Amino acid sequence: MTLLDVPFADVRGDTLRWTLTPIPCTPLASRTVDLGTGLTVTLSVLGASHQVVVRRHGHPLLHETIACGIAEAAPLPEAHTTGGYRLASHVDEVGPEELAARASRLVERLGGRTDAVVAHFPGDPHAVTALALDRSDDAAGQITWNTWHTYPQTGEIVATTTSYRPEEVTSV
Repeated sequence: MTLLDVPFADVRGDTLRWTLTPIPCTPLASRTVDLGTGLTVTLSVLGASHQVVVRRHGHPLLHETIACGIAEAAPLPEAHTTGGYRLASHVDEVGPEELAARASRLVERLGGRTDAVVAHFPGDPHAVTALALDRSDDAAGQITWNTWHTYPQTGEIVATTTSYRPEEVTSV
């Protein structure tokens, strides 16, 4: 787990924007996972947001960015499918105790995994951004990842699940 050296911005789940257009970002924490056959997935925490980049032999195939303040991006959809890419998202509104418990379980479950990145903000251990690969689909040629963004100030947990089949499309 990474303790971020930036203050937590007062954001809400409904301010998240989504794009597949490459957006240059400097991650606050990231991890690149080698899937073999030349495929890598870079999971990056951008603060209360994230970016995932899938590459084959170093060449980008897919950029997924979910962040606040991206003017040219669309609001985070509940679902989106195009080519071999599929995104599903949902927002849970919970009380402070439930959010704290779920954030703690998330950190515990993902801590130490080499295919995940978890970060939290100083001042609130329950303000967490986490990304993890779901390795169960690897054999089927599908890459799946999950993300979680917790917002203690609003009692929101934004979760996404993305699946991508690089063989079905050359670029998204």
